[in-house]
Amino acid sequence: MRAPLVLRSKTASIVGLVIALGWPLLFLATPWQAHQNIANAGQDVGVLIAEWVAFAVIAAIVVFWERLPLFASVGLRRPRWADFGAMLLAFVALFILLALIGVLARASGASGVSFAGSGNMKAIFAIPFALRLVVVLTAGFCEEFFFRGYAIERLTALTGKTWIGVVAAIVLFTLGHVARYGFTLGLLGVAVIATALSVLYAVRRNLWPCIAMHWIVDGLPLVVAPFFVHLH
Repeated sequence: MRAPLVLRSKTASIVGLVIALGWPLLFLATPWQAHQNIANAGQDVGVLIAEWVAFAVIAAIVVFWERLPLFASVGLRRPRWADFGAMLLAFVALFILLALIGVLARASGASGVSFAGSGNMKAIFAIPFALRLVVVLTAGFCEEFFFRGYAIERLTALTGKTWIGVVAAIVLFTLGHVARYGFTLGLLGVAVIATALSVLYAVRRNLWPCIAMHWIVDGLPLVVAPFFVHLH
């Protein structure tokens, strides 16, 4: 059983939480990012810069203000086979829930759930492959660092209740994607993904399976699917 995280400075952790959970909401107040489209390369670069700046700030808070080990304090430890077994179960649950959302979309006459953003596959393919790959790798690492490793660990340490961290991670991760999906079934899909990732972290307390799962979820529409569009 992993020892609970002991915070040396609650103030530092609260500041870190505000940044980790709140930085995507700033896009809603930014005219050129308030309505995001993954097929817009300029917006993609802006998001990449914002994510790595936020990561650098929180890393500095962890090391110099909280005075905690950067990786160990956010669940970045060597994964075990059981961690990836749990990830497989999370994938099965995620697939079933997203399939149900697809059925709901068809029944309601909606256009369906697209996790590639508002751009179609041909538009996404027009974005350089290297940029799409960096977007996937960055989102998987940084967003899991923010919303799972940092947020759940700190909120658990501050409140003594893991579920508070899980709920906060789900809600704020979902709201952080409003600029891309709006209040649509696509956002409901994001909430389902956030739930699967947050529960996976709460159960295993290892960030690597969450990062790998995030990479796969984002990589399928942004890297794999456009490849097949190109072939046809």
